[in-house]
Amino acid sequence: MMRAGFALLAVPLLVSCGGSPEQSAPPPTVSATISVTPAPRASAPAATPSRAVSPAPTAPTATPRRDDLARLVVRSATFTRPSTRDWDRQRVGPFDVERFVSKLSGTPMQDRQLLTRTGFVHGHVSIRMSSDDRRLVVYLYRFRSHEGAVTLQNRFWAQYEHGDTFTVRGISRTWTDSGLKKKSSPTLFTADANANFVVGNVLAQVTVTESSKTIDGLRPDTRLAAAISNLQQDLLEAAG
Repeated sequence: MMRAGFALLAVPLLVSCGGSPEQSAPPPTVSATISVTPAPRASAPAATPSRAVSPAPTAPTATPRRDDLARLVVRSATFTRPSTRDWDRQRVGPFDVERFVSKLSGTPMQDRQLLTRTGFVHGHVSIRMSSDDRRLVVYLYRFRSHEGAVTLQNRFWAQYEHGDTFTVRGISRTWTDSGLKKKSSPTLFTADANANFVVGNVLAQVTVTESSKTIDGLRPDTRLAAAISNLQQDLLEAAG
């Protein structure tokens, strides 16, 4: 089974990539308000020789909300509508370890161990469609550390054979994969271009897929996948 865009058919790329660079839709504005509680005023000295001083209250540690990753998914000017497929609608949105292994994983026992050992916190998957039924899938995985994100990137990638690579300029440690595959019942050909990379403690996977009943002229749109990956990197870096 295909995992988050990693498992692409190891078929040689038939035609060189094409397409035009992606233009981003206006990203959402994220604002934060910090509330500061003034320290209590010192009261007048008591008549006793000494008095006990209570420690200042400690602010609670903020817990990341699961919807924070939804706001960090790249907004594409090409892929503007949600998928109407039941399979997709059942899988989009936030996920934790349990949801990932039950809905999204092809190797649930192995992936449960990987996510637990690497300090996975939570993730989000988005599936969007273009007007001509091309498909954009974006997975974001948040970890407790940068090292955890890199480790899972390595382990996920090593589980499958891969097709042709392509270049995504400006992003270090970007692993890419592109190729064609054939499905039956009914016969359908698909062209996938996938890029995955780590920004801070977030692992991102970007996959652009085009489908056709004939293989003639079908090719992975690696240029579009690279452009969207750059936009996704910019959004994650801006969020810090």
